[in-house]
Amino acid sequence: MVEILVVIFIITLFSSILVAGFPKIVRQFALTRAVYKMSQDLRRAQDMGFSGQRIKGINVKGYGVYVNLDNPNLGNKKYVIYADMNDDQQYDVSGAICKQQLPNQDCVIEEVNLSQTEPGVVIDRIENTNNNSVDVNFKPPSPTITITSLLPGINRVQIIFALESDLLKTKIVSVNTAGLIEIK
Repeated sequence: MVEILVVIFIITLFSSILVAGFPKIVRQFALTRAVYKMSQDLRRAQDMGFSGQRIKGINVKGYGVYVNLDNPNLGNKKYVIYADMNDDQQYDVSGAICKQQLPNQDCVIEEVNLSQTEPGVVIDRIENTNNNSVDVNFKPPSPTITITSLLPGINRVQIIFALESDLLKTKIVSVNTAGLIEIK
């Protein structure tokens, strides 16, 4: 009888520890999913850019991902996957949804909203740039990778994601001008 009570106590103890830590585990997984989503979106833009995929029968000059923490429409919870239609190798903020844009106007392929997909996760900061925005553009046919706003002498950008409730819990997506996309 004593052995059964001890086993029940141990099971109860482990269960309470697991239940108490569950919200923390869920938040950490949300952070990991957000970082992997960003890296997959960068790879998606890279694949579309290097393959020279067309939109509405029009040759696209490149594809990219745009993050701007100061933009009131995007802020620290959204970023844009876009098609560069005017060959300036950066996103024009006036871009419209693809197939609805004006001629030579960049178009939005997808606007990723972290508050809907991964609540509690934010883009904390962007490192190695002049400001709080970055534009990673992949131009065909020979791979040309352009990262706007880089500081002089720097060839990579780091986008840092964090938990809204604990900004010390971070994960990093790093992209360089050779096209290497890493998660740290």
